[in-house]
Amino acid sequence: MRLLAQVRSLVGALALVVWLLVGDIWEWLVVWAATRLRPSKVDAIVAWYMKGMSRGILGLVRLAGGRARRAGRIPTVEPCYVVMNHQSLLDIPTAVLMMEPYVSRFIARQRYANWVPAVSLCMRLLGCPLIEPENRKGSLRVLKEAARAQPHGILVFPEGHRTRDGEVQAFHAAGLEIMLRERPLPVYLVVTDGFWKGRRFVDFLFNIDRIDGRTETLGPFAPPADGDYKPFVEELRGHMVERLRRLREGTDVAA
Repeated sequence: MRLLAQVRSLVGALALVVWLLVGDIWEWLVVWAATRLRPSKVDAIVAWYMKGMSRGILGLVRLAGGRARRAGRIPTVEPCYVVMNHQSLLDIPTAVLMMEPYVSRFIARQRYANWVPAVSLCMRLLGCPLIEPENRKGSLRVLKEAARAQPHGILVFPEGHRTRDGEVQAFHAAGLEIMLRERPLPVYLVVTDGFWKGRRFVDFLFNIDRIDGRTETLGPFAPPADGDYKPFVEELRGHMVERLRRLREGTDVAA
């Protein structure tokens, strides 16, 4: 039975690759053209495309034996910050499907700006802030500019890296704090669990059936009026740790 599950997982992983390649072609031929013809509708067009791609990705995960449940919505008509714990490559597709009606920009490393099918062009169309963690000063400057410019939220992974065991890691809070100082906005939390067994693409190849993902939203949390953001960010992490504990105890979330 385990061998059959691994074969099913491998087929699912290959199907995900095909989905991304086909999606990339569609993005260049249709989505990019549509944004040029209707520049005032860029956010709506990109949201439509990203939600379709995300439904396909998670649908293929389910067909390959994985599970993914989520509860809650993140309103993105107005600017906000969305803080999520980082477990796997499925974090962004999961968050995308919880955002309504638009998709928030997300912070990414500069190396993803090119040659990543169905991702790199989306990042450019969304206006995602691109950083190099090794260049701390330059990265913080980019985040300050992103906070001022964002129209529908910024998705932040303050842990910085995908966790190896699913636990919420220590926050690298400087980026979130500087954005809050630059533009105080409500913060929504997205807490996810069960995806960390698909941390990297290589983990998907034979283990999709071991993914049992559950995701919930919390908030909004209003930033403090006194501008003391360090304890506020620590409090946000505390909420995430507690909700993760409850998820692991078996709190139900909607399908």
